[in-house]
Formats: sequence, C-alpha cells, structure tokens
Amino acid sequence: MKNFSIWKDGSFSINSCNLDSDIECDVLIIGGGLTGISTLYHLKDSKFNCVLVEQNKIGMGVSANSTGKLTYLQDSMYNKIWKKYDKITASKYLESQRDAINLVKNIIKDNDLECDLTKSKSYVYTDSDKEIDSLVELKDFLIDNNIDVKEDCLDLVENKYVISVDDTYLFNPVKFIYELVFKCNLDNYIYEGVSIVKIDRDEEYYLCYTNLDRVIKCRYVVIASHYPYFNLPFLFPIKGSLEKSYLCSGHKDIENISLISYNNPFVSIRNYRDYIIYLSNSCINSSHGNDKERFDELLGSAKYLKFTPSYSWSNIDIMTNDSLPYIGLIKENMFISTGYNTWGMTNGIFGGYIVSELLLGRSNKYSDLFDPKREISGNVLESVKNSYYSVEGIVNGFFKKNDSIEYKNINGDSVCIYRDSEGEHIVYRKCPHMGCYLMFNEIEKTWDCPCHGSRFDIDGKCISGPANRDISYKSDN
Repeated sequence: MKNFSIWKDGSFSINSCNLDSDIECDVLIIGGGLTGISTLYHLKDSKFNCVLVEQNKIGMGVSANSTGKLTYLQDSMYNKIWKKYDKITASKYLESQRDAINLVKNIIKDNDLECDLTKSKSYVYTDSDKEIDSLVELKDFLIDNNIDVKEDCLDLVENKYVISVDDTYLFNPVKFIYELVFKCNLDNYIYEGVSIVKIDRDEEYYLCYTNLDRVIKCRYVVIASHYPYFNLPFLFPIKGSLEKSYLCSGHKDIENISLISYNNPFVSIRNYRDYIIYLSNSCINSSHGNDKERFDELLGSAKYLKFTPSYSWSNIDIMTNDSLPYIGLIKENMFISTGYNTWGMTNGIFGGYIVSELLLGRSNKYSDLFDPKREISGNVLESVKNSYYSVEGIVNGFFKKNDSIEYKNINGDSVCIYRDSEGEHIVYRKCPHMGCYLMFNEIEKTWDCPCHGSRFDIDGKCISGPANRDISYKSDN
C-alpha cells in the first residue's frame, strides 16, 4: 500500500524561479496550495508585481491530502453557524459556497483546465435517531434558501435519513493547481523550496527573511499557508483547533457519488474514476495517541465497503471558533486566508479571490462575514478550550512514546531515532515552532506535532507548517 494521497501519485513539477539574491515585489504570497495559487491567479494581470513562495512543492500540502469535493452540502456546518449567530449569517455562508463553486467552474472553463471536474449528486445522511430532527431542520433551511433538496436513499452505507442535492462537483485538486500554473504561466512568479522564517516592518515595507539567507522586500504580505506561520498579532493558536482525519483509496466500481455523514462519527466518501476515496476516524489532533491504531480502524471500515485500499494517508484541518473561515486583513498591509473547517476546496480558492479583491481596493460582500478581526460570541471559552488542546498535545507528545523509536540524549540534545532498511534516521525531538514534543506516524513515516500540526519527513525535512525549519539532527552542533 502507498502511504500518500492518491492525488500525489504522478509526476508533478514546474519551472520555478531561483532565489539567488534579495528581491523586491509589491505582494508576497506565502504558501503554494489552493489559496496561494488562487491569489496569484487573480492578481496576475493586476498592477501588482507578485511573488509566491512555497517551502516545498506547490500543491503537495493540505490541498493534496483532501477529498477534492466542491460542494455546499457541508455536514452540520450551517446548523453550527446559525446556533452561533443566526440563520441570516448561515444563509450568507451558504451563498458564499455556491459562489465559490461557480468561481471554480469559471476558472476551469476560462483556462481549459483538465482536472477531472465532474458534476455529482451529493448526500448527507445519518444513522442516528438523535440526529434525524437536526438533518430535517437542515433540509428545511436549504429549501428556504431556494435549494432543490430532497429526501433520498442510499445503499452504500447504513442510514436512517438522507437528503441530497444535484448541483455539486468533484475534481482533482493537484491537477487543478498544476494546470492553472501551466496555462497561465504562473511559474514565472513562484519560488519553491523557500520558507519565510521572520518578518520585520520597515516603514511602509515588510522585510521577509527566508531560509536561504535572502530577503524579500514587499509592500503587502498574504499569509496563504495552511496554519499561519506568524502568531502575532493574530494569536492564532487560541482562535482555532486542529482536526486530524484518516483517508484511504482503492479500486471500487461505484456510481458517481459524493456523500458525508451529518455529524459524528464523520464519514466522507466519493468516487474518482474507478476508485473510491474514504475518510473517517476524525479526531482532535492533540488527542490522538496512535496513528497506526486509527489507520487500522480505517482499513477495517474499508472492508465493510468491500474494497481493498491501495493508498492511505492523513490530513489536518483547522477548525475555527465559530465555523467560519478567517479571510481578510489582520494588520497593516497583511492579509490572511485560513480556517476552512474541512471545506478547503471551496473556501481555499474563494479565499484567494477575496484577498485579491481587497488588495485591489474592491468591495466584497463576504469581507465582513469572514473578517479575521470579527467579534465571536463565547470566544473566551473557545480560546480556553484551544489552549487546553495545546497543553494536551505537549503532554501526549512527551508521554505517548512509540515502541519503534529510540529516545535518547546526544550531547545534551533530545533526539528520536528510527531505524529501517536504509539505516538510522535521527531527528530532534521537539518541534521548532513552539517546542512541542513530536510523535512518530509509523504508517506515513512522518514526525508529527500534536500541538499545531507541523509535519516532518522521516529525515526531518519540514513538509508542513507552522514550523518553517527542519529537525534533522546535526551531530556537529
């Protein structure tokens, strides 16, 4: 079995630029996933000179670990929003998701992108008697918003109540990114293998220091990374939590379909050509203790669906305190787009569009809805809970050790050692972001931070932030 996403199985590369000197630009975009590439696309013909930096390869982070659904039918999301605010706010979020789908369709059509875009029927189901009333309430909410929704039936999973809509889509997110870069010559503005390690302010400019000892001087910064690199002044760790999900994919001849469970336990299924993609076992990132156990449970569920997985991988999503993304200005000339609550395909691409509109001085009807500085009811309680998750991550990272790992001190450094047929892999035990103890994911062969979701490959190379430095052990230090 391949321990990576089905979307990554192929040859993907671009002719990115080399950062061999200090450079200056109008807009620096940090992050080369759907959000960053969307921002760059919408600014490519503007007055701004743009640069995008990606610490690894574009499109190979969280975007590539998703299920690739373009849908406004989003489990219990609307119920959560109207309970936090009201149904007017929930309706506005629904409208944003429908607009986002239309935006993606237009980008694909206008640029003739080959990314396996397919119209698909979407279902939400529950197998719990306790959730039926809530799902009926969701159906009525959709009807009130002029959505053609109906009660339906499913044979693929056990269920007690099902609703469906017909106007949603599926696509391949990695193909979308690379096709867009190729067709629009965006690689002329992209620097791969470049991470930003520090940002200073110098009068009206930002000075962004890179891992290559080069400085990028810019007027505007767009933080389009999955988890924001820079906590101040946004204090992101108390404004959201992390949810980890486990996915697998294998051959199965099923109809064109997209379905999700209404609430808990969360399940997501879709087809891709003659494959099925199955997601389950979601949990708070800080609380998981053993990735192998959760993968084993996932693969056991796959047997129930009568397919043999060829791929298995995990993904981490940012869950905000009020179930709405953070998209907009966080300080002078600095923008952010993150916190998609597992729905990053629509919100990621739409977030890039909204940020580009704000940069260009245009009004956007969703800027208040997604304003990162908005007041959130009950935010103090949510912030305390998120702080607890960080503490829980520190504790679990320290105490929940893996039997396949040797933990030791070398010259005063706390390190982890994993041995396989290729030899020893030695890394520092603490995440360079905020010092949390790392946990070993023996299925994907990665070192994962239970606090804030940073990930490192088997030899310590940083593959996902907020960390922006490697943890490879240097014996001469």
